[in-house]
Order: sequence, then C-alpha cells, then structure tokens
Amino acid sequence: MIWIDGHQYGTAAEIADLLGADISAARVRDWARRAADPDDPLYGLLTRYHVPGRGRGTTWYRCDEAASVERTTRLTKGGPARVVCKWKYTSEPG
Repeated sequence: MIWIDGHQYGTAAEIADLLGADISAARVRDWARRAADPDDPLYGLLTRYHVPGRGRGTTWYRCDEAASVERTTRLTKGGPARVVCKWKYTSEPG
C-alpha cells in the first residue's frame, strides 16, 4: 500500500485482499476498466495510477473508491449473491 496526495492506494491484489474472499484481483481490474468507460454505470468511480517499470509496471487503485465500488456492485440486483466485505483498517501515514 502507498499514500499519494493523502489517499491510500493498493495494487489489485492488495485491494482484493482488503475487500474479502469473494473479491479477486481480476474483479478489481474489471471495475477499473469499467470506470474508464463513459457508457458504464461505474464510470469515474475508481481512480487508478500507473507507474511504468520493469515488465508492465504497476497500477495502483484508490482503496476508498474501490470499497465504494464494491459496495455499489454488491447492493445492485443481478449476478450471484455476495458476502459482506470485511474491511481491514490500516493506519494513517506517519
């Protein structure tokens, strides 16, 4: 996890771990892809920050927005039933 401009960011795997067993890294990446599509209801709801590097680099997703998107998708009708997320609290930057 990293802090950028006062917001906590994590990789897709870190976000998936925070949000619970029924969330995968692929699901977080799918939310980010949908958030970039102006025709999708999730448009603009998940900020991502890509850092070029070895291989493909690293993409960081904003944790609070990911939790909001998870809640939004969990509460909408359609698809399989989801379990309630168990958010693991982390400390503020020191």
